[in-house]
Amino acid sequence: MNVAEIVEKGLAAFLPVYDDGNVTQVLTSSGKQYLVRKTCRTVLRNLARFYNIDLVAAREYYGKAVNKKQGVPIPMTANLLLIPVKARKNPLGENDGTLGYVNYREIKDVEDGKEGSCHIIFKCDKELEVLVSKDTMKEYIKNAQLVESCFLNRHFDGSNGANKNNEQKSIENDEAQLRDYLLKLLLEIIYMQKEQAAK
Repeated sequence: MNVAEIVEKGLAAFLPVYDDGNVTQVLTSSGKQYLVRKTCRTVLRNLARFYNIDLVAAREYYGKAVNKKQGVPIPMTANLLLIPVKARKNPLGENDGTLGYVNYREIKDVEDGKEGSCHIIFKCDKELEVLVSKDTMKEYIKNAQLVESCFLNRHFDGSNGANKNNEQKSIENDEAQLRDYLLKLLLEIIYMQKEQAAK
């Protein structure tokens, strides 16, 4: 299965597995699973090449929006935003890697798992266990929402007729969105604390 076929079928997630070597299991939007005889890292690079995405630049740019250097969500298109998640423990080889990638746009829900893991429920009703807690996964999803907002604003916001190709304006917009997001988050926390205090 090549990248064009993966894209055509729709991508829900891909993760590292061992099956006669270090390969990648792909979950499509319809819930079908396929083995790709390449590493997750290679699949990610091939997807980025397919969409003309510079992974280093994307991680740096969107990392600033979520104030992270590691685990930065990577937007490829309006319908493909990849969240890196720990998908396996103790890889056999030093360079085998533990990270898989989940498409934020395909996530329906997140449920608690055992021993610090959680289950991601996709829109196709398939489940995937990942090795992070439910709270951590919810935080990843919030980061993905912020990155999605920055991505859409940067690439598709032409409705007000202004030309937003100026890099400085784009950064200022992203910073304003981050401030708005943090303010909403702070108000949510204050509201929740008031509710708890009232009980």
